[in-house]
Formats: sequence, structure tokens, C-alpha cells
Amino acid sequence: MTCLTVSDPERCRERRFRELPRYRLLDMLEERGWYRLGSLIHLDRSRVRENPFQELLLRVLVWGGGFREAVGWSGVEVFREEYCGRVFRYLAGRGGERADAVYTPSADWRMELLVRLPERTLPLIVLDLSLLHRHVSLSELSSLRRQVGAVLGVVRRFLWDRHLLVAGAPPGAYEWLRLFMGRALVDYSPLASDEAASLRGARRIILLDPGADRDLDARDVLEADAFILGGIVDRVPRPGETRRLRLQGLAEPRRLALRGSVHGVPSRLNSVAEIVLRARYETCGDVEEAIRRVMSPRDARLRAYVELSRWSRGRRRKVPWSLYEELASWLPLSPRDFVRATRMAGLEVEGEPPSICGPGPARRECRLSR
Repeated sequence: MTCLTVSDPERCRERRFRELPRYRLLDMLEERGWYRLGSLIHLDRSRVRENPFQELLLRVLVWGGGFREAVGWSGVEVFREEYCGRVFRYLAGRGGERADAVYTPSADWRMELLVRLPERTLPLIVLDLSLLHRHVSLSELSSLRRQVGAVLGVVRRFLWDRHLLVAGAPPGAYEWLRLFMGRALVDYSPLASDEAASLRGARRIILLDPGADRDLDARDVLEADAFILGGIVDRVPRPGETRRLRLQGLAEPRRLALRGSVHGVPSRLNSVAEIVLRARYETCGDVEEAIRRVMSPRDARLRAYVELSRWSRGRRRKVPWSLYEELASWLPLSPRDFVRATRMAGLEVEGEPPSICGPGPARRECRLSR
């Protein structure tokens, strides 16, 4: 297999067209000559803003329905996507642009669309719940169930439900999850997660483990067929838990790292899944860029605190403003969060621009950091 790299955007673009299922829906629409689309049911505004064709794909595959020729239906263009030299437009609201077709629950495109999807549903995001019994508090179990639901939401932003495999859980766990996730076509297996992925056609399997010796790189994220996430939520950190997962030795352990460190790298299950899928489909294998896109202000602040502590080594108290500029060149770090990080590290900022101390809480934080 040829290794795709972050410097080969054309092949990454081809991979997107080949693997993302929404393009099979666009193929069906192109065959009918329908390029201006609307919907007879309301679609969430945030999902329309991100990509309405992905939402329409999920409607067809999960809830059923399809498209029919529009008669007297018009709207205003709110989204467009170019595919194979054609521009597909999504219309909504009141406007004078006539639609070619509209989505309706009464049509039935599901079987035709399923036939066009690859026989092997890859890549897989695999949630390993073999350590479910180690969650002893209701708060941890509730948090885990919410994160599983959030992972499904992330998978649906790029692929669809069948790309999420939940494996290794004890009897009764799947019913417990279904009650929370509602209508979902997630795949379940009682087998070990790497074995279950292998049986579904995954040849190369990556286990995402913060304690692994090797970092996840472009080749891993672009060539692997499955990515295993340990379904572990711990209020009190328990290092090494991922190595307790009941696996069959088929997975290669890798860690998500930013500049050689796991500090500040998002660790919630949905964030890890998002990093993997963004790296595969948006950043062309650039794992660090995908991490930066997913990092929250809190994550960036934590990483800045670690970097500042390393910089001071307990001997220096004054932090030059130039250090913020250096950190902000590779961290999604705001000036305010930099000031907060210096305070967390017991340091003081010198030479910061006056504009950093804005009104309200920001001004108080600046004063406290001095």
C-alpha cells in the first residue's frame, strides 16, 4: 500500500471522495440531474451550517426517506459543495431559487444507497468496554455513557453509524447504551475489540494508548483500518488502564502527542475520535494540526502551564511576553489564558501589551497575575 503523507493533498482528496459515504448520495443525485436540493423536514441549523448533505445522508440511512422531484419548491442557497466538477447546492428558507429535488420521509432510498457503500465498513472507530466493571461510581458510568453518545455524534459528522463498533462489554451493557443513544445503527460485538475489528475486515488496527512508546503519525492515521479507544472514564487518574484492556494482540499501540508530549492533548473519548477523523479527512495526516483544532481553551491553558513550569524550572519568576508569542505560534492559546497559565505556575508576566487587560474578569486576572 502506498503511504499517503501530509504533503500529498490530491491523494487525500481522493481518499475523502472514496471513503466518505455522503459522496455516494451525491452520486445518486447526479445520476438524476438534481443539483439544487431542499428538505421537507426541518434540519438543525448548526448541522446545515457544517454540511447539510451529511445530515441528509444520515436521514436516509438511519431514519429512512429519500428525494423526489421538487414541484414549486424554492429557497435561498445556504450551502454548496463541489464534487466531480459539479456544484451541489442546499436551499432553505424563503427565496426565489427553485430546487430540483427535496428530501422527504415518504421516499425510500435506503437500500439503493446501502448497495453503493463499500462492502467493508472501514475505517472503524472501536470503543472497548471490557473495563466497564472498573467504573464503580454512578457519576463515572453516566459520564462514560454520555461520552459514548458524543462519539457517535462525532462519527456521524464524517461517516455514519456502522463505522462505530462497541466491543468487549459484559452482558446487558449494550441495552444500557441503546436506551441512551436512541435510534442508532451502531455495531456491537461481545468479542475482544481487536478481534471484532479484524473479523469486520480491518487489517491494520491501532490502539490509542497515552502510555504507548510511539506517537500516532500520518502513516498510521491514513493507512489503519480501525482505531481502538479504551472506554475508560476515571475521576481520579489511573495510569496504565488502557493496557488492561482484554485484547488479542492484534493492535499496535500509539499515543496522541503534541510536540512529543501528551500534556494538554484532549483525552475525552469524543475528542480522541474527532482528532483521528479530522487527521484522516481534514488535515491529510497532520495529527498535530488535528489536535490543535480539537483542543479547548482549557487544554491549551494546561499545556501552557506545563511549558511555563519547564521554562522556569523553579528559578525564574518573571515571564517575558515574547514567550506568549512563541507558545501561541503552535498552541491555540489566547492572551488571557496565557496570563491564567502563568498564575497557575506561580509566575508573573512582564511586558504584556496594555490591550490584554480588557474590561471585567480579564482585567482582574491581569491584575492578580502581576
